[in-house]
Amino acid sequence: MIDRITAYWNDRSTSWRKERDEAWSRPETERWLAFFKSIRSQTAGNKVLEVGTATGYFANIMTLADFEVTAVDLSPQMIEYAKLVSQELEVSVHYRVMDAQELQFEANTFDLVFTRLMTWTIPDLEQCYREMERVLKPGGKLINLDADFGKTVFSTDRHDECPSGAIDQINDIKSALDISAHQRPAKDVELLEAVGFGSIEVDMDAQNRILELPVETEGLFMLEAIKK
Repeated sequence: MIDRITAYWNDRSTSWRKERDEAWSRPETERWLAFFKSIRSQTAGNKVLEVGTATGYFANIMTLADFEVTAVDLSPQMIEYAKLVSQELEVSVHYRVMDAQELQFEANTFDLVFTRLMTWTIPDLEQCYREMERVLKPGGKLINLDADFGKTVFSTDRHDECPSGAIDQINDIKSALDISAHQRPAKDVELLEAVGFGSIEVDMDAQNRILELPVETEGLFMLEAIKK
């Protein structure tokens, strides 16, 4: 399954970079920057790990918000594009190709772990959360923005830059993943508790509020959890 997921995101890397490059000129980038500056002001340290960075959009924004950013992704091609984007922006980010289920860092390394639209693609989400908890320092925070895509059938309506056949591929992959059979974020809360996180909070309107979108807009939930 990991090989299928890696191949899919390698194929998506060119179109994904185009979408993210276009985002830099839109108001959403300034709103995300304000969000991360707020998080930085509440975080004792500045070492952050982004898991599932894709082409580095959020890694670069977090760097501009005064975080020291390490960013990983399963897709080598995504990481290559991310490095190019950071070079063009003259932003310093430490990029590595890595499986979120096997984070190659020492325990108690990061003050913050951030991920967005990544955990719905993970074969073993409990293991992923366990690894995130392990690499956080005591008192460190996990922030995860995602959605319950289990019953969603993806289409080209919002992804018109997708390579031919990509939508069918990701629908097949999603259907085969265990997390797709569960209600989210309820299942996430259960898993976070199981691996030892505390102070778990769920915000169903987080992204709409961050981006100043109407409440009725279909958005992402945000999970925040603290390492005990």
